[in-house]
Amino acid sequence: MTLPADHYRILKRELSLGELLADGIVHALALLAGLIAFPLLLFHGLQTAGIGTFAALTVYAGGFFLMWGFSLAYNMTPPSALKWLLRRFDHSMIYVMIAGTYTAVIPHLDGAWPWMLGAVVWTGAALGILVKVVLPGRYDRLSILAYVMLGWVGVIAIGPVSAALPSVSLWLLVAGGATYVAGVGFYVWHRLRFQNAIWHGFVAVAAGLHFAAVAVALV
Repeated sequence: MTLPADHYRILKRELSLGELLADGIVHALALLAGLIAFPLLLFHGLQTAGIGTFAALTVYAGGFFLMWGFSLAYNMTPPSALKWLLRRFDHSMIYVMIAGTYTAVIPHLDGAWPWMLGAVVWTGAALGILVKVVLPGRYDRLSILAYVMLGWVGVIAIGPVSAALPSVSLWLLVAGGATYVAGVGFYVWHRLRFQNAIWHGFVAVAAGLHFAAVAVALV
């Protein structure tokens, strides 16, 4: 993969060793937390919920580890052809994580809403992944908006979601979404030292809030 000649990433400053180390620590802590928390969530789901809910939680867990795994690989790899290949997967897995989080929630909904909301988020994720794979390096700034819009598309089902989930879960979901959005400011603030680590810290906190929302709803 080669980026367009005028792509802003080409002009982005290289991170220092300390910045890379800090970013790697954030990723490692997020993955460690997932390795502890998700087996507990899946075991509880298997014991107390139906096979459909367990399958949904498995998709959710897969999205989490794919996103953080590819993010770690991409961000720790020195500039090279491999790094730009990993970039496609790193950016694509954000869509998978968003759709996976919705997948963990929709089994709690009634009627046709699980199918409708699931179709919307996974179609949006598939289209986003297609753009990242087929047109790498293009529309990157627009994709930031796409991530945010896909993350908040659940407002179309706010009534059914509010009725189906405990209020604590609902507010945790909102807090997680707001944390993601707040972190975007650091994602685009390339001149700030430790910008990558701070951005991924926001992602980790938001993912933790969403995990708590799913756990509370399950319990």
